[in-house]
Amino acid sequence: MKTLRKAALLIAATFTLTGVAEPMVIHTTTVEAKTSKVWIAPNHGKKYHYAKNCRGLSHAGKLKHVTLKWAKSHHYKICGWEK
Repeated sequence: MKTLRKAALLIAATFTLTGVAEPMVIHTTTVEAKTSKVWIAPNHGKKYHYAKNCRGLSHAGKLKHVTLKWAKSHHYKICGWEK
């Protein structure tokens, strides 16, 4: 009974010194899920890739780094491995 009373006093003192017991809030910021630059293989189809080491680029000889907007405007579609 004595240890229970000490524990209750300790908890009460903690809340008194630190303020109201509020849940810990983690502030998050909204970040774009994907980057605005993508990789294409101009001589190998019409797919774009977010990662330079994507499996879909394994046989591409030449790579080009372009904006996502440019790739979409030139009718490139997302790689099947990165969907």
